[in-house]
Amino acid sequence: MTLWMGKLLLLSLCAVCLLGVLKGKTPALAIPVSLAACGVLLSLLLPTLETLRADLSGMAQAAGMDTGLFAPVVKVLAITEVTHLGAELCRDGGEKGLAAGLELCGTAAALVCVLPLAKKALELIGAIGA
Repeated sequence: MTLWMGKLLLLSLCAVCLLGVLKGKTPALAIPVSLAACGVLLSLLLPTLETLRADLSGMAQAAGMDTGLFAPVVKVLAITEVTHLGAELCRDGGEKGLAAGLELCGTAAALVCVLPLAKKALELIGAIGA
């Protein structure tokens, strides 16, 4: 895990250096390069996320829980991170209004994803009270 984080850190530092040069000479290329660096970081992250998903699913099954209960939580975490990344890229591009709009959309999407979990919780509360 330490080697993996070291690769991510090194890639991020290289991207920051490249972006520093680009912003001074050709600012129009800074956003596409930043997006490309984020894409590479995400591609390096995907195997770790799959391991995490498998571990959480295994723990839920071992506890006798419905694995579908974890899906909304994972979706909300993913939406939150993607929204945050997108909003920061918008801010870097000088579009604060677009960043705020993206954050609002991300919040709404997260709430939609949580609704099945909230319904299940209310069903459980109703079953306990009956």
